[in-house]
Amino acid sequence: IPHLLCGSGTNGGKTTLLKTLLWQCIMKQATVIIADFKGGVDFPMIWREKCELITTPEKLSGKLEKVLEIMEERRKKLEKSACRNIYEYNEKNEEQLNRIIIAIDEIAEVLDKTGMDKDEKTLVAQIEKQLSTVARQGRAFGEHLFVCTQRPDAEVLKGQIKNNIGYRICGRADKVLSGIVLDNQDAAEKIPKDGKGIFLTNSGVLFKAYYLDETTLK
Repeated sequence: IPHLLCGSGTNGGKTTLLKTLLWQCIMKQATVIIADFKGGVDFPMIWREKCELITTPEKLSGKLEKVLEIMEERRKKLEKSACRNIYEYNEKNEEQLNRIIIAIDEIAEVLDKTGMDKDEKTLVAQIEKQLSTVARQGRAFGEHLFVCTQRPDAEVLKGQIKNNIGYRICGRADKVLSGIVLDNQDAAEKIPKDGKGIFLTNSGVLFKAYYLDETTLK
């Protein structure tokens, strides 16, 4: 499943889960881009060494533009090789295209237009358009979105983006948040209120996430 949406209440463990998933991507030689609009405080130096860390909307938009340019380059390569996707291309060609992961920790920090002026809203609209393109077309070209937020409602995450994110994970949540993420209230009913690090997928899998000890990473 090409893209992931994770929603959870405060201190529910979603950033820790995101890090665990991203580290697996790094170990598989993926290019990882992390957008964190809390100043990057949740991502210590090891992440800055292994990934590109973005902390402003302007830099995110610029990086997404480059990702879309790579998508077009890969589109031409796949067409020339008569391949339907990156997997087929890598099977047939000596050149190996790596996967690109765009992870956004708390997407509401950049997409919520409340209190923004005209220029800021224009920039956010541009980012929404770029993310929507990756969500709709990125799968075949090895470009994937990992999106985390406390409340991915329609005011924060537009339908065109959210509807193209097929894999949903919900942590500790009330009925409203569970409904927004999973389209049902199961997370509110199955995850204890003190269930930090416990998540439910939209396929009904209840799991406890691994803890990633960042002090041991190299």
